[in-house]
Amino acid sequence: MTMALAILLLVTTQSPREDFVLESLGEHIVEILGNPAVAEAKVGVLVVRLDDDKELFALRADDVLVPASNMKIVTTAAALHYLGPDYHFKTELYGKADPQGVIRGDLYIKGYGDPWLLPERLWNLANRVRYLGVKAIKGNIVVDSSYFSGPNMANGWEQDRTANAYMAKSGAVSLGFNAVLIHVLPHPNGEAARVLVEPESKYVAIENTATTVTRGRTRLKVDIEPLGARSVVKVSGHISANDPGRGYWRRVDNPPIFTGEVFKSLLTGGGVAVKGRVIEGNVPAEAERLVAMGSPRLAEILLRVNKHSNNFMADQVARTLGAVVISSPGSWEKGKQAIESFLEDEVGIERGTYMIGNASGLHDVNRMSPRQLVMVLAHMRRDPHTWPEFLSSLAVAGGAGTLSERMRESDAEQMLRAKTGTLSTASALSGYVVCKSGENLAFSILVNDYKVDIQDVWRVQDDLGKTLASLDFTMPPPLTESPDGVKTLGSLPGHPTQDVGVGRHSVESGKASAP
Repeated sequence: MTMALAILLLVTTQSPREDFVLESLGEHIVEILGNPAVAEAKVGVLVVRLDDDKELFALRADDVLVPASNMKIVTTAAALHYLGPDYHFKTELYGKADPQGVIRGDLYIKGYGDPWLLPERLWNLANRVRYLGVKAIKGNIVVDSSYFSGPNMANGWEQDRTANAYMAKSGAVSLGFNAVLIHVLPHPNGEAARVLVEPESKYVAIENTATTVTRGRTRLKVDIEPLGARSVVKVSGHISANDPGRGYWRRVDNPPIFTGEVFKSLLTGGGVAVKGRVIEGNVPAEAERLVAMGSPRLAEILLRVNKHSNNFMADQVARTLGAVVISSPGSWEKGKQAIESFLEDEVGIERGTYMIGNASGLHDVNRMSPRQLVMVLAHMRRDPHTWPEFLSSLAVAGGAGTLSERMRESDAEQMLRAKTGTLSTASALSGYVVCKSGENLAFSILVNDYKVDIQDVWRVQDDLGKTLASLDFTMPPPLTESPDGVKTLGSLPGHPTQDVGVGRHSVESGKASAP
């Protein structure tokens, strides 16, 4: 490495065996961090044994760095603490039908931040209206999103002006992660390309100038732009006649109207006539509730937040935290206050020692240290009410989620559960691992400002995970023979024996030197 790294390796005289294992661990991690991939990067690492809270390895563990999506560890931990694993997000319909099955006024749909209101669940809600005998609605479909207030885009979103689905807007009434899937298909007769949008509704208009070509590769441009209270999809370029078709996810600009238009389409498709328009408004105090529907358990929703790093769902959870913990309506600022209260009151992390810009970790508006992330991980393991669900929400090395293709065929496979985080200049991996001898470890490795391909940084993080999983505290140190013929505890071949209590090593260019 180009600059000296202060690495604190805590070694006690508890037993020669443990001293040997920890000394070897420190030397191995030093070697891993000597990889040129992170030579010019800012790196912070902390490894703690949870069984006795012993710190096994630390490198700049208190430096506050960009955690990327490791911010979701904090958001989901706070959600489980305050809301509980069995929390359900509500969606309600208000209206009154006469004996003939006609709602003479408006039908209201009010949401409470459900992150997982998918089109099929909205279809079930529309069917429940029909099953209640409703045949027609003379008024409007009125969407009430008053449970949230303030902007529907989190801090940092201004850094990216694209309409990519991973930057979907938040809203108390939201559908399908507030994104549409745009299909572009070649026309069999070589004419204009075909464009289809899911879910289908009058929310989206289509401007299609794309053509089908018999020669050349597919070159398409797919955009979505606001069009009044709705959106227009613009497709241009050309698609090869041999192309099986392309799919593009794009975020919608107006979640309440989008949800309302799809709901209206589902109602009319099921035989319920709707005369009015889709508009926004609040449910009157005297309105009668017609139908209520709950989401899946929060614990199930958080599987998607952490295993698959869903930004939209993290934002929905944070604003709901603000509404429940602070006061309704929920907002970004109230959600931040709730998360900060959790960190200070439950975990013991002082306000002002970190920075929370948003709940998902997208962009560079968050700062946390490896130690703070490990403190959250350690706290969650001590809580029997939320620990199983929190652990289950994390990606599994070589198994599920964003780690499904990483650390395969190693000691870490199925034994390491963690949250990944990836930005253009930040990569993170924090979580738990059960080592070979059965001890439970929590770890965090944050890498900022790297200059290489992200795959190279992942390899460094994976090597650390594999090393931790391979730890064996039952392994006896090797015996070496002294010049006088007496056998003594030695070290790994090629590494000098160090007689240290608490050892501090300075590393230059990846090589360890004496304190």
